[in-house]
Amino acid sequence: MKKKSTLVLLLAAMVFAVCGCNNSGGSPSSEGPSAPSGSGSSQVSNPSSSAEPSGGDNGPVTITVFKSGTRPMNEKTDAVRAYIAEEIGVDIEMNQVAENANQQLALMITSGEMPDLMLIAYNTYLDYAKQGAFTDISGDLDNYPNLKGYADGLWENLAVDGQIFGAPSLLDFPTMHVTAVREDWLKNLGLKSPETIDDWTEVLHAFTFDDPDKNGQDDTYGFCGAGFTYLDPIMGAFGATSDQFYFLNDDNTITTNAISEEYKAALSYLRDRYAEGVIDPEVFTATGDQVYQKWCRGQFGLWTAWWSHPGNAYLRYGFGELQPDAAVDIIYAPTGPDGLKGNLYAAPFDSIAALSGSLTPEKKEAALRFLDYQCTREGFYTVMYGIKDVDYETDGDGLVTWTWGHEGKDRLGNEVTDMEVYKLLFQEPWQRYADSFNDSPANRMYTLSTEVETASTSRENLFAFCLTDEYLENIAELKKYFEESSIRFIMGEQDIDTEWEKYKAEYLAMGGEAVRQSQLKMYNENKGTNYTFRE
Repeated sequence: MKKKSTLVLLLAAMVFAVCGCNNSGGSPSSEGPSAPSGSGSSQVSNPSSSAEPSGGDNGPVTITVFKSGTRPMNEKTDAVRAYIAEEIGVDIEMNQVAENANQQLALMITSGEMPDLMLIAYNTYLDYAKQGAFTDISGDLDNYPNLKGYADGLWENLAVDGQIFGAPSLLDFPTMHVTAVREDWLKNLGLKSPETIDDWTEVLHAFTFDDPDKNGQDDTYGFCGAGFTYLDPIMGAFGATSDQFYFLNDDNTITTNAISEEYKAALSYLRDRYAEGVIDPEVFTATGDQVYQKWCRGQFGLWTAWWSHPGNAYLRYGFGELQPDAAVDIIYAPTGPDGLKGNLYAAPFDSIAALSGSLTPEKKEAALRFLDYQCTREGFYTVMYGIKDVDYETDGDGLVTWTWGHEGKDRLGNEVTDMEVYKLLFQEPWQRYADSFNDSPANRMYTLSTEVETASTSRENLFAFCLTDEYLENIAELKKYFEESSIRFIMGEQDIDTEWEKYKAEYLAMGGEAVRQSQLKMYNENKGTNYTFRE
């Protein structure tokens, strides 16, 4: 990981040197690599009010925006782009990348085509910010009150050497994961909705072996999900989770999840269920799209997923048509033998909309204006749903009266186009408020998922914002080892009873110890605490 990261940063540094960037993250002396030097400044002089368009007499300012995604772009999204340009004087030239976003961004940087605004992971942001890749906006936030208020109380987590180079995309829920269950299968088998981990065990067996869909065939599993991460509600019953998190205990010690006895107990439970054949054996290899299709074909009955996936199954994958007699409910994570439960913790943010170090003052203002616009209801609804009174409507209280439409169509019967291609900043409460508008099966799922998420429990990752140099250098290799070892334990390819201590020692030796000690030191220094590790 260290060699790969260093290579990317060296390549980036060469490009920024050519472009005239300084090491503090200020803007370069030119608009681009081919422009003459000496034409820019690191600060915006007397920026205009965030309520006024920035295009001026010369028309809207064009900024390039980079993000990972595969959202459809067509005449509908083109109309939204034109609408935004008219409303705020900013023309968005969008570049979506379907796969390998970090590598694609590095290639763009090395070719002198760094985007003006880019949505990137938090650790990637810190990595590039330390190399002087971005433009400091800390002195500009007062001029964009919507944006400043959006991340109130969190800006300090974006600071690198006292400077801020982007805006966080906020997720305002304890967890983003939910569990869906085939309620009709429960009814067919005379079972109650599972509440404890023992209930889960019973339901997993019944859904696998007792013909829950009554088709006379042995063609179902109890559980599936799109990869290792979605095992988290099961692990929560044992006080663990499916990521390398750190939990604060009542005695002011810290549990290292990856090497904890709680995590071992969770893996042991999953190993037993996997050996019994009640977990779909493709749980670790199936893509998200494949899991959607399995769910819609009725191949499993308990599904842990991203909050929107059960609704999306109805809206985009035809679940209602393929399973016309199905009844689906959203349930809480199971309670374990010691009364513990919880889903994967959702940090307040994990991605940043960062501003390129090669921005002119005009482009910098336009980028900030676009972000500020998304922090207003009208702006967010535009980048989420489309053009007001064309693609969506609101009542007197501002409630969206049409969002995704009914059965994939808008109020005029046209096929719905997803406008989220332009969305960089999440506004989850506003989105969920709108999603609850109608009583379609999809929106019923969205509403139930929101209710369960809001009331769910999760254990906070204490070091969520302590991304030290040691963390950035080692986390990719640690994550790979952590997940691959865990999967081998679950599948029985490694004996957890005899090889657990070896796994722990290897995890710590390959960087885990350096990472956690550096994060502990940073946390204690920043918070004035004196915590220690339990293990």
